[in-house]
Amino acid sequence: MHCPAAFLFLLLASGAEAFRICAFNAQRLTLAKVAKEHVMDTLVRILARCDIMVLQEVVDPSGSAISLLLRELKRFDGSGPYDFLSSAQLGRSTYKEKYVYIYRSHKTQVLDSYTYNDKYDRFAREPFVAQFTLPSKGRRGRRVALLCGWGKGVWLALPGAWSPAGGWSENGQEWVGSLHPWGFTVLPSLVLVPLHTTPKDVETELNALYDVFLDVSQHWQSKDVILLGDFNADCASLTKKRLDELVLRTQAGFHWAIADGEDTTVRASTHCTYDRIVLHGERCQSLLHAAAAFDFPRRFQLTEEKALNISDHYPVEVELSQAACRVQPLGLPALLLLSLLLPLLPPQLDLVA
Repeated sequence: MHCPAAFLFLLLASGAEAFRICAFNAQRLTLAKVAKEHVMDTLVRILARCDIMVLQEVVDPSGSAISLLLRELKRFDGSGPYDFLSSAQLGRSTYKEKYVYIYRSHKTQVLDSYTYNDKYDRFAREPFVAQFTLPSKGRRGRRVALLCGWGKGVWLALPGAWSPAGGWSENGQEWVGSLHPWGFTVLPSLVLVPLHTTPKDVETELNALYDVFLDVSQHWQSKDVILLGDFNADCASLTKKRLDELVLRTQAGFHWAIADGEDTTVRASTHCTYDRIVLHGERCQSLLHAAAAFDFPRRFQLTEEKALNISDHYPVEVELSQAACRVQPLGLPALLLLSLLLPLLPPQLDLVA
């Protein structure tokens, strides 16, 4: 089956959107801290960049700090509703922290979550793992001409058409279903495993993190997992030699998206890659579009002193390409070009009518 390249480009131009997952050590995030106006202003701008944000070092026994933060975030960013998921307080002593997920609830939902059973007490703050949906299950759109790669051929969905990936709604005005374009892999859900290590036990905790991966993989029967957080995986806490000897480095299948040597610290006097994001799973890795530390002082034009009021860490983030076609109305020029190209299609093109 052959098809004009211009025709393919025209109809696949809607492409895929990016889905951003972030991790941020917010450095003793307390109610007193978020109540400061300049701190809150910066925090909500950082959070609004992310579809899922995993906050670490949240010291908020009552939950009041997160409630206030969520309220101000919704006020700042009206693009959609937000929700959160919090662990219990975690720690070996009277000092305890929480892991808190803040996410856009119109783009993703929590399917399940649990705190890892650290029966050998290898973690200062055992991971609070969560399974989220990804916005690749389906799209809705107006009745328009659409082209998507499917199996051995190309399906051309026209008004009234239906394909194995979905169909028109009962009123005949909306397409509902998953649309699988060439080169994209549908990944309906993803497991996140956050960890904030203690500097004195970095090697022990990061090697134990592999056991957490095995546990969640068995629990949810999924190999598509992202490990993320302040691993303290650099500089004095972990030498390069010891880093390369970690199970997560020697075992095949793990991609360290935040590269060694990328600075994730705010202070000009330090240059350490403490914060990391590690991807596992072919489908998950195939969707990786970009990964980086977010230099919020530079973006928001903050002095180092003011930035340190927020945190001494940069957030780290990955962008995943959403594995779905967007069904969009075609403009008049596109429709005119489509009407000219349709008669040129070879007779063996599979049309679903």
